[in-house]
Amino acid sequence: MGKRQVRIFQKDLEKHLQELLQQPVVQVVLRTKVVLAGSLSSINPGVLQLKDFRGGKHQFTLGEIEEIIYDLEAPY
Repeated sequence: MGKRQVRIFQKDLEKHLQELLQQPVVQVVLRTKVVLAGSLSSINPGVLQLKDFRGGKHQFTLGEIEEIIYDLEAPY
């Protein structure tokens, strides 16, 4: 099975918040070019919370995020 990456940039984040909550794993790219991987555990107005694979919780404002990336399995 092939995979495709779906990239959601900062300007489109608010439109895709519910879609992102359903993804088991996302990669959050910050404006500082730091990348964190994990699952989004909650979305409050203007603030996302990510739980990483070591159990740590990280909070980001929408302004700190450059983009969010997740994998989508291709149908072939």
